[in-house]
Amino acid sequence: GKTRAERVDEGTGEASTAESKNATAAAYSKTKLFRRDPFSVERNRKVCVLIGMTGVGKSATANTLCGAKRAFETSSSVVSVTSAVRVRDYSFAGGRWRVIDTPGLGDTNKCYEETKAELLETFRYAPHGIASFIVVVPKGRFTSEMELRVREALDIFGGSEAIRHTMIAVTKSADAPEKLLDDIMRLPQDHTLRRLCELVSQRVLPVENVKEPAIAVSRLILHRGVDEILELNNEERFWEPRSTLSVGLAKSFKLDLPQARCSTKWTEVEKCPRLVITCDFPSGKEATS
Repeated sequence: GKTRAERVDEGTGEASTAESKNATAAAYSKTKLFRRDPFSVERNRKVCVLIGMTGVGKSATANTLCGAKRAFETSSSVVSVTSAVRVRDYSFAGGRWRVIDTPGLGDTNKCYEETKAELLETFRYAPHGIASFIVVVPKGRFTSEMELRVREALDIFGGSEAIRHTMIAVTKSADAPEKLLDDIMRLPQDHTLRRLCELVSQRVLPVENVKEPAIAVSRLILHRGVDEILELNNEERFWEPRSTLSVGLAKSFKLDLPQARCSTKWTEVEKCPRLVITCDFPSGKEATS
């Protein structure tokens, strides 16, 4: 007998399943049949990077962004199911997008250096820059430990420059963006969520990843948020800090060390601003200019 999933085609009289219909749709669609090199990305594809603690709804938010329910595996435990950077390309509102789900922060099975290496792997999947970092936090409970891990991650990605491209997504929230922001700003000044909100210049949005039609609304709001962040940054994307600076400085020091990592910080010397550039080279040498 036929299974429940089977249906009889009135034209051919043949039984078909949902799977076979999906295969037929793929055959006649314009979508590429073979997956391309994930490190090869079109310049006009906007890249979003999700950051968050394990179990706060980060992977579920990635699913909402790309419009799929199971593109990214979700978990509510203290052990991250995202053990490495995961990528999904998709189209939305006539544009090309890429969402990158990073390993969950605070995984009890990982040390800091391992987490740092995995986060920096993100840049390999965004060779033309990152449109926005989306920090995913849970509604109602945001601890000092969560704040510390998120700040560490933003420092790893590039500190203040990365923060200019960052917004917060509060999961399990169907409030209007204005109401959510008002509620957060009513919290005590030393509240961890309020501090984080102020760090990113109050760029915070509600996200619902479970119930429709709120999921569709959240998807639209998140994409609008990314576009607004690009607008605020004059359409400039965030680049890996070492992409041009490190190579140039390595050459100026007559060192063949293209993998050098550099950081910058403005200071004031005798009332004059001074840019301090510090580079850590693989050989263990350090240079400051």
